[in-house]
Amino acid sequence: MREALLIIEIGNSSTDIAVFQQDRCLECLRVPTISLASLRDIESSLNELLQRHQKIRVAGVCSVVPRLTDLFAVALKELFSMRIVGIDSTLDLPFRFEYSPRESFGPDRIALLAISAGIYPQKAVIAVDIGTAMTFDVLDSSHRYRGGMILPGIDLMAFSLHDRTARLPLVRISDSASLLGRSTESCIRSGIYWGCIKQVDGILGEIRDFLQTETGDTDVEVLMTGGNCRMVASGLSVAVTVDEHAVLKGAGMLVGMNSA
Repeated sequence: MREALLIIEIGNSSTDIAVFQQDRCLECLRVPTISLASLRDIESSLNELLQRHQKIRVAGVCSVVPRLTDLFAVALKELFSMRIVGIDSTLDLPFRFEYSPRESFGPDRIALLAISAGIYPQKAVIAVDIGTAMTFDVLDSSHRYRGGMILPGIDLMAFSLHDRTARLPLVRISDSASLLGRSTESCIRSGIYWGCIKQVDGILGEIRDFLQTETGDTDVEVLMTGGNCRMVASGLSVAVTVDEHAVLKGAGMLVGMNSA
């Protein structure tokens, strides 16, 4: 059996620290990224979990926060004597892609596309991450990258309305939002929620049409992840597969592919 791996996904809002063995998550700890301000904070977040998994010697780091990428590297190497595999475009990947500049392609997007290719070996896939930003990335059935989109996410929309206006409150968005609001708060909630649902529905439809026209792919899967993925998926008119751990799994898959 393959040895367990430590996989760390550092996002703008939250950071997941997980132990994986093959494709199975044995344990996962989620902490707010803002709470990881120093090396001591990172050591504290790792200590308890690694005491329960003392044989781990390899860690994969999938980070969109450069400052924390460096801090985690120091902690893992110097405090826990681990070898680190950083998720980036230089790794051996299970898909082919062109991007300009190549090194700017986000590690979270790379990991999500990797697990998409692994789960659907002969199908076109739309990989969607509903987080601080919403990203759409597309593989055709030969697993060639066809392109993607980056949009503001649900929480970012809510913060922007509050920060960029004088009177609009900061509202927590939920899938219980009615279509039409009867207060400022409920109007914001319904506007952001239903605006996002219709936006995602429409984009998925356009991408399906694009794939059918450009590549002839009619059998298209949608893999959705991110902090707000279940809230969005519940309102869509199309079927999607939801996996909150998809980026972690993809990072683990890439570490396995690049550790031989």
